[in-house]
Amino acid sequence: MDKQEQATTVEQQYLWAVGLDTDTFPPDSLVGNRYRVLSSQIVVDTDAYSLPELPLEFQTYVVSYLKLSRLSLHLPRPYSLLLLGEELNLSEVFFLENVPIDRQGNLCPTLAEAWAEASALRQINLLWQVLDLWQPLAEQNMARTLIDPRLVRVDGMWVRLLELQADVAAVHISQLGDIWVNWLDVAKPEIAEPIAEFFYSLGRGEYDINTAIAYLDRLSLKVMEAQPLSVRIATATDVGQQRDHNEDACYPDAKHQSRAEQPDILRDRVAIVCDGLGGHEGGEVASSLAIKTLEQQLKTLLQQAEKDPDFSSQGFMAQLEMVVRVVNNQIVAINDQQQRHSQQRMGTTLVMAVMPRPYGKISNEVYVVHVGDSRLYCVTKDNLRQVTLDDDVATRETTLGYNFYAYSSQRIDGGALIQALGTRGSDMLIPRVQRFFVDDDCLLLLCSDGLSDFDRVDMLYENYLLPVVNTGKSLAKSCQDLIDQANQLNGHDNITVALMRSLLAPSDPDDHLVSENAAATASSATQNEADTEDIAREKSEQDEAGKLLVTASVGDDASSVDSPVSEETSNDDALNDINSAKTEFVITKQTNSTFIIVLILVALILGSGLAAIQFPQVKDWMRQNLPTRLKEFVPPNS
Repeated sequence: MDKQEQATTVEQQYLWAVGLDTDTFPPDSLVGNRYRVLSSQIVVDTDAYSLPELPLEFQTYVVSYLKLSRLSLHLPRPYSLLLLGEELNLSEVFFLENVPIDRQGNLCPTLAEAWAEASALRQINLLWQVLDLWQPLAEQNMARTLIDPRLVRVDGMWVRLLELQADVAAVHISQLGDIWVNWLDVAKPEIAEPIAEFFYSLGRGEYDINTAIAYLDRLSLKVMEAQPLSVRIATATDVGQQRDHNEDACYPDAKHQSRAEQPDILRDRVAIVCDGLGGHEGGEVASSLAIKTLEQQLKTLLQQAEKDPDFSSQGFMAQLEMVVRVVNNQIVAINDQQQRHSQQRMGTTLVMAVMPRPYGKISNEVYVVHVGDSRLYCVTKDNLRQVTLDDDVATRETTLGYNFYAYSSQRIDGGALIQALGTRGSDMLIPRVQRFFVDDDCLLLLCSDGLSDFDRVDMLYENYLLPVVNTGKSLAKSCQDLIDQANQLNGHDNITVALMRSLLAPSDPDDHLVSENAAATASSATQNEADTEDIAREKSEQDEAGKLLVTASVGDDASSVDSPVSEETSNDDALNDINSAKTEFVITKQTNSTFIIVLILVALILGSGLAAIQFPQVKDWMRQNLPTRLKEFVPPNS
């Protein structure tokens, strides 16, 4: 399948037409000679490769949509604004993208419908997401949206809004309690009593947003005490097709996938991808330093989380942000020390997923830390959702309310990063920390833009990501498949992926053995070839060095052959031992071939020196022919 054929496999983008007169525009009609109506207010753009229509000025409600588009997991994003009719009788049709419409073109179920069918964990999760959206919507006077049952939809594990509704009167979260109390008869038995207490208390106004969210946090943790959860992580990285070196880095290290090599406190709980900036010997330094520093800082932070009796999500998010600033300051210090300026300053993007254990208990909560344009996606059997939002010029212009994303992304500098770790002081850095709950089997994909560019992740969802969730496909094999596809479809940049799979099931006791063996096979195949070449080359160099010294030691005196021959045999044994060790432990890169050669040279020289004591001809020859720095090994005249 070529790139053109692959591109056609991306799902069709559905739009929601706010203000569309469905009587005037029935199914299969065209709105503005461009947007084809599928059903009701669901339309598709028949000219998706042309920029959509926009008025010269945006009304206040449109600006609110733009500013809230940073909540891309849950909210639609403005796509187009079309004016219909004559000058004195104009009507607006507002088209929204990123709407809760499934892949078949149907509206996702309402919150009430989905809650009745959900598991206990998901029932808690859906309520939690509504509460988490309350504050940002209230800031834009759009909180009324959350009490309109028609507008709050559910797509898999995500609450998503169909459109926004302005607050025409005061709203309060107690109104949510009044609505939700009607759902008590379908609450799952294990949470029925505490959730009833919560609904009634919420309706009486006894909770504010923060205390209500904290209550659901504790309830979720309580349910997880009886719910098994297994997490496994694999990573892979590749230089790509056009670069001569790799500036990406990841955790766990792509070359050390064994779970036994990872600290207990981090094992199966942390995945990181960093994409270095600043060119050769710049980006690599920044991304590697970021990984090492994060590893050290997270060990302490996660240990504290397990023992802290006053653990809170807000406090943990603040600590994660502080950790990111520590990393930033270290890279900034190196840039300043090396007097790097402007584009010469090295830096790195960051995307990180962390699963703490509050009070030492298993939790289904994921914290996502993000700076730059490396991304995190969440893959479930229902959908693929991009969790992070790129820190680029186009996104900034949109979320500030200046322009629609389709236009912002057309700027020459639309894809330019507005921040990365290490390029500026921490007072100018705004790391984004998000959190969400895993309430079903899912896969988190962290990746650099070598994979995500040109919407490649969306193209690979069904064939390469969904099988990991549905069929338990090997994580290591999946990482390598994604690398291969990125090289085929993109290939212009380094590629790094990390897969973090969460299953609501007990872990297989032998799972770590299977995954590690698969990792060794899939992600180290290329490395093993290189290692084999290195071993062969080193043996050849060492054999050649041995031959040269044998010749030098023997000279023209045949009577001195016995000693060098025995030494050569010894050298072969040593080489066999070295190669055996490399094969057994696979640590070729840590072996210093020069050091080994020097040891062999010294041994040969010392051996030749002993021969020279008995054979003056050899001693004289060595004094005449050996380099000056080696003549000190030749014994003096008797």
